[in-house]
Amino acid sequence: MPNGDQTEGETALTTSRRAAIAAAGTGIIGLSGCLGETSTGETLTVNTWSGTNETVFKEEIKPLYEEQTGNTLEVVGNWSGILSKIRSAPDDDPPFDLTLVGDKDHYFGVQEGLWEPFDINTLNNADVIKPNLLREDPVSVPLCYGVMGAVYDQQRFDGELGSWGEIISTASDVSLPGSFFTNALQMGALASDEMPSDEELYAEDGHDVIFETLRDVDTAEYYSSPSEMWTSLNEGVATLGQYFFAYSAKYIRDNDTNYAIHVPEQTTGYTDDYHIVRGTEKTETAKEFLDFMLTEEAQTTYAQNFNLGMANPATDHPERTEENVPLSNDELDGVSFIEYADIAEYSDNLSERFTSLKQNV
Repeated sequence: MPNGDQTEGETALTTSRRAAIAAAGTGIIGLSGCLGETSTGETLTVNTWSGTNETVFKEEIKPLYEEQTGNTLEVVGNWSGILSKIRSAPDDDPPFDLTLVGDKDHYFGVQEGLWEPFDINTLNNADVIKPNLLREDPVSVPLCYGVMGAVYDQQRFDGELGSWGEIISTASDVSLPGSFFTNALQMGALASDEMPSDEELYAEDGHDVIFETLRDVDTAEYYSSPSEMWTSLNEGVATLGQYFFAYSAKYIRDNDTNYAIHVPEQTTGYTDDYHIVRGTEKTETAKEFLDFMLTEEAQTTYAQNFNLGMANPATDHPERTEENVPLSNDELDGVSFIEYADIAEYSDNLSERFTSLKQNV
């Protein structure tokens, strides 16, 4: 999701999910006899994405958590500047106890020591997490995930709905994400189909074919924010846009449109990984909250209010999510989750080439 501030780190750490080997079971430990015994009536400050996620946390998660634990949950919403807020705060007084960040900020937070290390296996409910969502570094817990889709105007789109390669080779007037290079380039890697999955992005000799693939797209624009994509679709400038399924589904649900969403069988995605922030005195309370969020009740509450896939396979998802989002761990084999740690050394070059690509549209 959002990409925060970028700072060169002094230490090169491997933070890749791609190399992680994990096993997850299907059992789950509930809150009874777990959180209640250690609750101290504390206030826990949790930062999530602004908008729908923040609303769900405030209206659904907060009352459920507070009722079951006796703690107070303070929910903060941000889209950007998360690392900046942590960096500028005193080391022993962070702005949040727990936060999620996108993959790039996860990486730079590891480099700068902004996350409190902990063993995910110390969580009572760690073994329910779908293995494909796990990282190998001990600083975050995935609670949910989203997948990339193609949102299109059913009256104007006359291309082929299949793989990403079939979509972008037949579509006209396409709106592509342009605020940072990863979303478009990762999709371009899948579409080029020169290497398995999106390996073109992680191999330096695969980069040329990605840019060649994207140059061949009949591109209407590279949008800086999703609102630009929706405006282009609404005004007939674009017939199809690349955007995440859950957010597209919400827009379509809230607006009178002729739009639909197609999620290719092999697509890209992101995880919402939550991190305990360096310097908090509430590490144990934060871990208890993560355990709470992995319970079937909390996961189902979240899922019923937003079309995300959840980490716990026992979650009851809405029908629309079940029809469009890969939910089993095996199905997640077809979702390529971006691994910024594995492209960090190429980042400057890819960013420069992407800027040039956008300027020529």
